[in-house]
Amino acid sequence: MSLTERLSVPIGDAAATWSTRPDCHRVLVVAHTVTSMTRLLDVLPVFESDFRVQLVFTRARTSHFREGVDDFLRDLGVVVAPWEQAIEERFDLAITASLGDDLHRIKAPLVVLSHGAGYNKLGKPETGNRKPETGNRKPETGNRKPETGNRKPEFAQYSHRRFLGWL
Repeated sequence: MSLTERLSVPIGDAAATWSTRPDCHRVLVVAHTVTSMTRLLDVLPVFESDFRVQLVFTRARTSHFREGVDDFLRDLGVVVAPWEQAIEERFDLAITASLGDDLHRIKAPLVVLSHGAGYNKLGKPETGNRKPETGNRKPETGNRKPETGNRKPEFAQYSHRRFLGWL
C-alpha cells in the first residue's frame, strides 16, 4: 500500500461504480502524529461494527512531528488517501486529535479530540520577547501567527469541565 497513491475506491474516480457500500457515511480520520493517531484509535471502535460507515485515513502533510505516521498507518492496514485527494473529496465527518495544518480545506464537519498536554490550544499567539533585558519588544518581532485558514472545530472533546471556558 502506498500512502501517496490516489485511491479509486472507496473514494475517487471509480467509487460510484465499484463501491460495495455506495450509500455509507464517509468519515475522514486525520493523523498528524503517532501520538495523536493512538488517541484516535481509542474512539474508532465506535465505528467498527457499523457497516453504514466507511473510514478513510489520511496523514496531514505539514506536521513537524510526522515521523513514523506512514509506517503506523501501513501497519494498521487501513484505507489511506493522500492528503491532496482527501481535501478534494467530501466526507460526512472528519476526526482529528490535533489542530494544525490545512484543516480548513477539509470538506466535512470537524471533530477534534484532546490528546497530550496541549489540549489542542487555540489560544492567542504571544508576540515578541517577554524578557525586558533582551530582544525587541515590537509586536511584529517574533510574531507566531496562526497558520492561514486556521479552523475551529464544529465539535471538540475535552477531558474536564473546566476546559469549557476555552470555547
